[in-house]
Parts: sequence; C-alpha cells; structure tokens
Amino acid sequence: MKQSIFLFHQQKEMIIIAMQYNRLTIQGMNKKLFDISFNKVNQNNNPVELDGMEMILVSQSLHKYGKFLSNSNQMKKSKQYRIYGDIFEEIRKNFQKQNGPKLKKSKTA
Repeated sequence: MKQSIFLFHQQKEMIIIAMQYNRLTIQGMNKKLFDISFNKVNQNNNPVELDGMEMILVSQSLHKYGKFLSNSNQMKKSKQYRIYGDIFEEIRKNFQKQNGPKLKKSKTA
C-alpha cells in the first residue's frame, strides 16, 4: 500500500534539501533504497505516493537536517524542519495504523 501525499512547493523543496543532506551520510544498499524514495519525491508528480518505509526516510531526513541547522545556530529554520518531520511522522503512523497488519485478540479461558 502507498499513501498519497500532496506537497506544496515549499514543502517539497524542504524535503529535497533535507534528503540531499542525509544522502551524503548513507552507503551501500541503504543508499539504493534511499535513492528510490528520493527520486519519487524529486519527480514532478503530485501527490507523491510513498510507503511506510519511504515516509520514515523522509521524516528522518527532515529531523537530521533540522539538527544540522540547530548546530549551525539557525534555530528558526531548524524548528521548521523538525516540525515538518514530526508532521510527516504522524502521517506515517496514521497510514500504518490503517494499513498495517491487524492483530486478532483470542479469547482466554
């Protein structure tokens, strides 16, 4: 399953900048998986269709770049990236709750 997420121009730019920054720290097979998500976001398609793992990568990138900005004393921008990372994480949690495996409760004696 995929979640359709509409991104405004500024939001998309934030994600691309954050993912470009995070991409520099990733190696091997993880980089290949990351690039699949990055390419989806980087395309002109709107809404963007991402699965749970891809949303995690976007959220992690936003938080990581926000931390970088914080360390560079750019607190206002840092807060924007971290808040958007939190919002993206909430979207992912709701997606997983709706589409994840359902546990059946068994009756006990």
